Amino acid sequence: MRFSYQATDASGTQLYQGTLEAGSPREARLRLREMGLYPLRLRREPFRRFVRRPALGALALYTSQFATLVAAGVPLTQALVTLAQESPSPALRQATREVRERIEAGESLADAMAHHPEVFPPLMRHLIAAGEAGGALEVTLARLAEYLERAEELNQKIRTALMYPGFVLAVVGVALAVLLLVVIPVFARLYSSAGAALPWPTQALLAASAFAQTYGWLIGLGLLLAGYALRAYYRTPAGAYRLDRLALRLPVLGPILHKAGLGRFGRTFATLYASGLPITQALEATRDLAGNAFIAHAVDEVLQSVVRGESFSAALARHPEVFLPVFTRMSAVGEASGGLDAMLDQAARHLEREVDYAVKRLSASIEPILTVLLGVGILLVALALYLPLFDLSSLITQR
Repeated sequence: MRFSYQATDASGTQLYQGTLEAGSPREARLRLREMGLYPLRLRREPFRRFVRRPALGALALYTSQFATLVAAGVPLTQALVTLAQESPSPALRQATREVRERIEAGESLADAMAHHPEVFPPLMRHLIAAGEAGGALEVTLARLAEYLERAEELNQKIRTALMYPGFVLAVVGVALAVLLLVVIPVFARLYSSAGAALPWPTQALLAASAFAQTYGWLIGLGLLLAGYALRAYYRTPAGAYRLDRLALRLPVLGPILHKAGLGRFGRTFATLYASGLPITQALEATRDLAGNAFIAHAVDEVLQSVVRGESFSAALARHPEVFLPVFTRMSAVGEASGGLDAMLDQAARHLEREVDYAVKRLSASIEPILTVLLGVGILLVALALYLPLFDLSSLITQR
C-alpha cells in the first residue's frame, strides 16, 4: 500500500511531505519514526488505474524542455500546457494536465507531482521540492535534466552492448530449430534407406533431431512455463533480491551491472544532497533507483544505520559486497571535508567511466568470439551430416 504523509522533524521547525510504501498505517508510522520524522498526517493513496511508466529517454526530454521553458521566463502553468501538448508519452501528457490543474488550485509543483508516483519518480519530486523551497527551480530542473540524460546515455550503451549477442542467440535458436525439425529428418530418411553404418557424431545428431521432433512441443512449453515462473518469482521481494544478487556475480556482465547500479546511486544521491536534502531523505529517494534489488536492500540498511546515528561512510563500509572500496573511501573523505556531494559525484563519474570502457571492450570482443563459435558449430554439424555421404559414395564407386 502507498501512503502520503506530512511530517515534521524532532525540532518541529521543518515540514516534510511525500509518499512511501508500507503494509499498514502502523508500519508506515514506524518507518517515518525510523527516519526521524513525526507524522502529522497519514493517508492511504487510492488505487490508481494501470499507467505505463514513461521511458527514461522520454522523461529526460520532458525535463530538458521543462528547464528550457522555465529558464526562458515562461509562466509555470503555461509551460505545463506546452509540455502536455508536445510530450510523446501519453502518461506524461495526462499527468501534466492534472498537475497543471492542481497548481491552479493552489498546490506546489512537487506536491502536484506526488499524486503521480508512477510517472514522476521520487528523485524528480524531491529535487523539484528542494528547488521550489530555495527559489532555484530553473537550476534544479537543469541539473535534473543533465542527470536523466546521462542516465539514459549509460543505459543505452549497456543495451547496445547486449543487443548484438541477443540477436545472434535468437537467430541461432531459430536456425537450430529448423535444422533439427526440417533438415536433419531428410538426411535421416536417406541414411535409413541406404542402410549404411553411421559414425557416432551423425548418430548423436539424428538422435537429437528425433528427440526434438517427439518432445519439441514439450520443451517449448517447459521453457515458456519456466520463463513465466522466473518472472513471477522476480516480482516477489525475495526473488528480486536473490536474482539481482546472482546477476551481480555473473562473469563479465556482473561487474558492469554492479558498477552501473552503484554509479547511478552515487550520482542520484549526490544530486539530491547538493540540492539541500538531508541524508535520510536522499537515501530514501535513491533506494530503488539503482535498478537492482540487492543494492536497494543495502541502501535501505545504510538508511537505518544513519537514522540510528552512524556516519554515512561507516554505514557504507558495513556492506563491502555492494559499495566498492573506492566508493566508501571517497565518501569518508567527503564527510571529513564537508564535500560529500562532490566526492560522491566524482566516485560516480569514475564508476561510469569504468562501465563505459568495459562496455566498449565487451562490444569489441564479443563479435569475433561469437563468429568463431558459430563457425565451429556449423563445421561440426556439416561434418556430422556429410561424413556418411562420403562412405556411401565410396561404396557406390566400389560397386
